[in-house]
Amino acid sequence: GQVVVASRIRTTVYQGANQAPDNGQVTTVIRPTIVINNVSAVEGNSGPKAFTFTVTLSGAAVVPVTVTYATGNGSALAGSDYTAVPATVLTFTPGQVSKTVTVNVIGDLTVEANETFVVNLSGATNASIADSQGVGTITNDDATALRISDVSAVEGNTGTKTFTFTVTLSNPSATNVTVRYATANGTAVAGTDYTAVPLTTLTFTPGQVSRTVAVVVKGDLLVEPAETFTVALSTPVGATIADGVGLGTITNDD
Repeated sequence: GQVVVASRIRTTVYQGANQAPDNGQVTTVIRPTIVINNVSAVEGNSGPKAFTFTVTLSGAAVVPVTVTYATGNGSALAGSDYTAVPATVLTFTPGQVSKTVTVNVIGDLTVEANETFVVNLSGATNASIADSQGVGTITNDDATALRISDVSAVEGNTGTKTFTFTVTLSNPSATNVTVRYATANGTAVAGTDYTAVPLTTLTFTPGQVSRTVAVVVKGDLLVEPAETFTVALSTPVGATIADGVGLGTITNDD
């Protein structure tokens, strides 16, 4: 404590004391304040990642100080984004001014916006709470890329045959991903060998990683070499393009 003498009256300042000693002194009790910091980090791709919050006292106390902490959802959800921490008592022994609280964040490969959860402080003893909430920000560290397959098949002798191209995302996304596609001639000619597909938007809803694109090929009896056309991807939103051209090969069966 600090001793201040004024007009023959001695004042003893006790940091966090419960009561003054009964010795005739004039005693002022100063209660320390408690604050908790914010934490921001990437989640990682797998397994848990520890987000460590620091709870601090404004000064050391001469008696134990306690405070209760617990997690709460923000845009991040307990169980899927992080592991909930129930109400738990944190104790500062006399002289301690810093303690840590750990919350495990669950890593994944999903492309999503930054998400938040909170650590709330309550019920302090022998101290007051100056900052009752620490915010944990899980920053996105994932990306997703589009690829389209090639297709090779015989055309058939009559009627039509469907060439089915598969468009895939390397990782799922928490929001819609869109990409545009259209056919283009190679040695195969639209109208004669296949039916052209104009510029069309393909949408992946949250969680989807695979969609298909159909192109109708026309059968005939002509003896001709293998012919090709392409399906090209363009203008992605929410993803990048890793392989943007699908090659359709019409093999001769005549």
